[in-house]
Amino acid sequence: MHLSRRHHRRRSPGRAAVRAAVCGLLLALAGVPGQSPAAAAPGGAAGCRPAAQTYADRTDERGHCLAVTLHLSEAPVLGGSARLDIEVGTVGGDTDVRLDVQLPAGLEWVTAPAGLSTSTAASLVPVQGGLVHRAEGAGRAGQQRPWRLSGTVRAVAQGPAGIRATATSAADPADTDAGSVFLTVGARQSVFGIPVGSVGATAPAAAGASRARPGLVHRPAEPAPGPAAPAAAAGTACATGSWNYVDHGGVTRVSANARVAVYDDDARGADDLLVTGVTGADGGFTLCFGNADEEGGGQDVYVQFATENQHWVIRNGKSRQPYRFASPVRANVPTGSNTGIGAFQPADAALMRGVEAFDTVNTGWDWKPGSCWDARDTTCRRGLVNWAPDSTDGTYYSLQGNAVHLAAEDPDAPVLVLHEFGHAMMDDVYEDAFPSSPNCSPHYITKTSSAGCAWTEGFASWFGVVALGDPTFRWPGGRTQDLEGPTWGTSGWDNGDTVEGRVLGAMIDLSDAANEPGDTCAENPAGPLWSTFLGHVSGTFGQFWSHRAADGHDVGAGALSCLYHNTIDY
Repeated sequence: MHLSRRHHRRRSPGRAAVRAAVCGLLLALAGVPGQSPAAAAPGGAAGCRPAAQTYADRTDERGHCLAVTLHLSEAPVLGGSARLDIEVGTVGGDTDVRLDVQLPAGLEWVTAPAGLSTSTAASLVPVQGGLVHRAEGAGRAGQQRPWRLSGTVRAVAQGPAGIRATATSAADPADTDAGSVFLTVGARQSVFGIPVGSVGATAPAAAGASRARPGLVHRPAEPAPGPAAPAAAAGTACATGSWNYVDHGGVTRVSANARVAVYDDDARGADDLLVTGVTGADGGFTLCFGNADEEGGGQDVYVQFATENQHWVIRNGKSRQPYRFASPVRANVPTGSNTGIGAFQPADAALMRGVEAFDTVNTGWDWKPGSCWDARDTTCRRGLVNWAPDSTDGTYYSLQGNAVHLAAEDPDAPVLVLHEFGHAMMDDVYEDAFPSSPNCSPHYITKTSSAGCAWTEGFASWFGVVALGDPTFRWPGGRTQDLEGPTWGTSGWDNGDTVEGRVLGAMIDLSDAANEPGDTCAENPAGPLWSTFLGHVSGTFGQFWSHRAADGHDVGAGALSCLYHNTIDY
């Protein structure tokens, strides 16, 4: 359910937004430098139009000059083989391309595509099963003559498997696209996709799980239910345990603020819900309940964990249901006991990413001020995130559906998850009057787009950067972009407040204490920047700066020097 203190109905663009869109169009038609669609493309892709279809109601992250498609001839059974066809095309001119095709441990190359060299390396990503088999090489892709390759893969282990191919332009590494195909391998029958049941199984978690971001103070998403004391009251019993996951780096983490429900396993009918709550900062819970079982003796207890609470949910994009996981049953829990259920994590490695995405949003929750995503709200809007282990529906925020859509691999990049959630937060704070952002697909951190696009994209990335405490954009697969160091003359960077990376860099420099020459600012990121964001609907960074001045915050020479360090000259 989607709630706020005001009605969240899709509004028509305001006059300012219309003026911005009209001005953007006129500038584009006039060929003003930095405003035409060609100027937004990277150096090696002038005149490119995005290969992905664009939508008026999306903050689309998938517009690229390159386009990668994969086709697997069949879903092979254990020991069986299938042909893999790969096509790399471009909607710009012919370009040299680097290609990286990855298979998880459960698949292997029978014959790699011609011209690609193979290697095998250890992988920490849980769903890859400990190994990644790569085929890498270079080729040339064109609009009329795509680069086409074929190879053969064999299934060597049962379970979920994903094949991913990533193409990167040699002319500009910012222009990259990836394609994926997913299957589930069985001994006698295999299927495309990764089916997910309504309730998944759990497995014991390794000891020593830690918080992903221990520097942030834990902010409970819901009040603690029932008695918190370890000893149960008369006629009751308590269950204790913890919920965890393995992140994309192979580290066991605790999952805070996840929904926990304790059930009585009832052999004669529907299971009885005894009590609910959310996990604490350490992923742990203590939930107490009446222990009189209608079948006699103590309750037969199991715990169900879910990727949801009242403020956000990671849900399956098709079923719209959160991911749930059930522990084994503890029969006849003694009255007055404090029974340890155990430390658990998802048994299915393919679902670890969903739990990691939930914990990444929890990082944003811990960082942001206030008791709602919009601190001014009295009835909170719930953050909606659609994800599936075989999702290709991403990466974007839907302005119409008020939901983030993530591709399967996106949770491997926490800053990307929070970037998309930053769009959701802006849409919430701005009461669905999301700013006009022309010339935004494709958009690149280092390149000119438009003032509206640079503001909406720059703010979204800033939210992720400041919550994670890391001024680096890290994509799935390992590609990175330094966000704080670039200044005047940095190779590959355009200048001014129509470049999202410049807006982002200015906000980073205003709000951190890691100062470089020319950057002397160090204000609290949850202070003036956040206050102005909450108090106004800003359509561009320039307008945001004017709103900041109207709020009485520092816009003097020192603050302006931090903007100037990022090539924004006001």
